[in-house]
Amino acid sequence: MGILEDKKRARIFYRYFSKIYDYVNPIFYSEEMRRTVVDMANIDGNSLVLEVGCGTGFTTEEIARRVPEENVVAVDLTPEQIVKARAKLGKVNYILGDAENLPFEDDSFDAAISAGSIEYWPNPQKGIEEMTRVTKSGGRVVILAPRKPENLIARKFAESIMLFPSTQQCVYWFMKAGLENIRYVEMGPYRFWSKLVVIVSGKVP
Repeated sequence: MGILEDKKRARIFYRYFSKIYDYVNPIFYSEEMRRTVVDMANIDGNSLVLEVGCGTGFTTEEIARRVPEENVVAVDLTPEQIVKARAKLGKVNYILGDAENLPFEDDSFDAAISAGSIEYWPNPQKGIEEMTRVTKSGGRVVILAPRKPENLIARKFAESIMLFPSTQQCVYWFMKAGLENIRYVEMGPYRFWSKLVVIVSGKVP
């Protein structure tokens, strides 16, 4: 387990990292990635959308381009991140919460999205199952995760910090959670770094 897959350590890390997060995040996660994440959720203007691990609101902004801000519920584990997100989108419903224990009833949302958060979850399977639980039948669950580096040295270093799952591992988690019609795309922010992340989408039966 990577050092940031511990919730307490991750919370402390982001307490300080939130100060520069908005400058660092776009280096690794492009606007095209965020658009693709939201596209794969198949939402419309009336959808009620959950975002898990909203950070400072990059993907939240893309969701809010598709639905009214009031229709977005954004969860994060770190208060400092939520403060910065709220400054961007004040009408979104922000909740301090844990991806592996979401504070919502079953079948509450039309879609559940998580971009760049699963790598910090100690139990990704549980997090995906929670997103599935709170999403209505026919809705989609979508995650964006950093892919396992192909270079062995890079892989060992990366995995000492946080989770870098393979595409196959992500698909397996979705299948085990009972999701259907699973689709995925691998992409990156630059041509020379073309498969940095995998975006996976599954339909709730």
